Order: sequence, then C-alpha cells, then structure tokens
Amino acid sequence: MGTMLAQLLGRNQGPELFDTQTFVPLSSPISKRNIPLSRPLERLHFIWRGRVQIAGANYTSVASEAPQTILNRVRLTGTSTRFSSQTLVDLSGSTIFALARLFQNRSSSLYINGVRQPELGVPNQQIGATFGNIGTYDLEIHYDLPFTPILPPGLAALMTPFLLQKDEWQDSLELQVFFGDQTSFGVPAGGTVVTFTSFGSGAGSPTLTIETNYEINGAAAGAFPTGVVIRAEKNSTGNITAVANNISLLTLQKRKTTNVIIKTGTIQTPSTNGVNVFSDLADTILDFTQVKVDNKPIRNIQQNFAAKEYYGYAFNTVLPEGYLNISFIDSQNPITFYRGDTLDKGVAYEIDTNVISAGANQTAQIIQEQVLGDPQGGS
Repeated sequence: MGTMLAQLLGRNQGPELFDTQTFVPLSSPISKRNIPLSRPLERLHFIWRGRVQIAGANYTSVASEAPQTILNRVRLTGTSTRFSSQTLVDLSGSTIFALARLFQNRSSSLYINGVRQPELGVPNQQIGATFGNIGTYDLEIHYDLPFTPILPPGLAALMTPFLLQKDEWQDSLELQVFFGDQTSFGVPAGGTVVTFTSFGSGAGSPTLTIETNYEINGAAAGAFPTGVVIRAEKNSTGNITAVANNISLLTLQKRKTTNVIIKTGTIQTPSTNGVNVFSDLADTILDFTQVKVDNKPIRNIQQNFAAKEYYGYAFNTVLPEGYLNISFIDSQNPITFYRGDTLDKGVAYEIDTNVISAGANQTAQIIQEQVLGDPQGGS
C-alpha cells in the first residue's frame, strides 16, 4: 500500500448530527430524510437522553439489559446497485449496545445520574442508585453501530472496503427506530408509575439523536471492490425450553460469514405487545454449540464456556453474560470470513446445540453477520 493511499484510508471525521427524534413510547419513527452519502459512511451513533421518574412502587423485576432496552429496535434498509433491496441492520437496541463489547474492551456507554456504568460483563451490574426502584433517573444511553466488522481501532484501514458508498446506495438508506415503553425496563408492580421527561427536567420529552461518522478517502473513495456487512437478529427456530441434544437452532444463509452471535436467556412476560426484552440472560442454557456444514463442525466447540473465554482472549475483551460469539475473524483480519457462499446447493449450513437446562420462556436470538460482495477484489 503506497504512502499516499495509507494517508487516506481510515481517516474518520467524527460524529455529525444527522437527525433528532422525540421519544414517544411505542412509536416507530422513520428519519425525516434518507442518510446522505456525500462521503463513505463508517457508522451511526445513537444517543437516548431523558429523565425517567419511577413512583408509587419499585419494579417487580428489572429486565436484564435495562435501561438500554428503551430503544426496542433499529432497522436500516436500502437498495444496492449490486444486491437490490437489502436490510442492512435489524437489531434490538440492547444488542447494539452490547455489540462492540464482543470484540473490544470498550463498548457503548450508559450514564445514570451522571455516573458511567461499568462495561458489560458477567454479571451485568450498575453502580450508584439501582435503576428500577422508586427514584429519578437522568439517563444518557449511547448505542454505537459500525457498518464494518468490529476490530481494534489500529486496523481501521482494513475496514475501508466495507464502508457504505454513494455509487452503490445512492440516496436509498432509510432508517427506522422502534421505541419501547415502561415494560422495556422490566415488570412494573401494580402501583408503579413511570413518567418520561426531557433530560435534567420534569417537563418535555426525551430525545434520540442520531450521529453519522464518515471517512475521507479522497481519490481512494470507490476505487476498490467493496463488501457490505449485514446484521439481522433472528429468533431460534428450535425449541430450547426443554433439555435436549443436537437441536438445530437456525439454518444459516449461504453467504460469507464473519461472526455468529448467540444471545440466550429468558424472555420477559408480561410486557407490552411488540416489546421484546430478556428478563434474564444466561450462559447455562446451551452447550456444545457448533456451526456445522453437512453435520460436520467447522469450529469444533465442545464446551461453550471454553469457547467464550477463547474469544474473549482473541479480542481482548469480556463477552457479556448471555452472549456467545463464534468468530471467523479472530485472525484480526476481516477477509478471513468463512466462505459460506461457496457451499453446494442441498448442503446443510446451520447452528446445532445441546440444551442443558429447562425453562418455559428460554429463548435464543442469533445474528449471522454476513458479507455481500468481495472486499478482496476477487470475483
């Protein structure tokens, strides 16, 4: 790589305000305009800021990932000149919040009454006043969503082939967010009253601001083949409420695969229709979780707890409670993805597992992080 090219690649511009949405419980606003691509887009950053006042009675139970669960879901769609219509992102807010922590030591930030909470770990813990009890809580919640694979910042140049480019997406990128309500935080008691107002105030409404981060690639922009990262969270198609062996969790798409992320726990009931949160996350529901091709493991994981530690070491992080990442880019190079796109028709490409504990509302949500295109510059 020449000196001039090296000077261009990975030059991020930092956050730029794109849009602000007023928080209305259970609303699902679409951004007022599509995301502009005057420069290659590297990530979006969401910030929910508001005051939550809990009165009358403490919550009966608090959702495992509250309060970041207030952002129920984020969906980004667009039309590619190569791949037609695509959903690039379809993830819960809590998973977006946790995503960076799977790959690096620093993740998204949560501030409760001005105190930054610890990085997600095992278990997840708050410091200061316990959210969910009677009290007043000024919340600032950051959700970081890159469009590239997530690797250490020093490898930014390797991420350049995954940026979203104007020539491919034009003006088609449409962003929609889905807000939760008081049940996003857990199960309120009979006398619990929850009031949402603006940050630092007893009036107004919370807001969600959306920031963009572009790169300046100069003459290098659009000058090399690119890949597109797709992240969509799906519920397991296998029943994991009872102890069983060799359960198929999900049939995977035959595409280049960077990571397979499995999130396990107990879905909260009751909650408002459309609000989907975990009452508890747990690492003790599944074991022997493997990505298989024609019933042969391509990563021979026999103990989930060993795999979880390995990937923690590989990415210099701590995988949060309830999250297991089976990665094909632990080499620290995004083009070591598994070539699921080369598998023959009729070949089974799936995640299989053993269920080692029983629970009526146990569930798994899975992200197959896929790459469309060829950032290596091949066919």
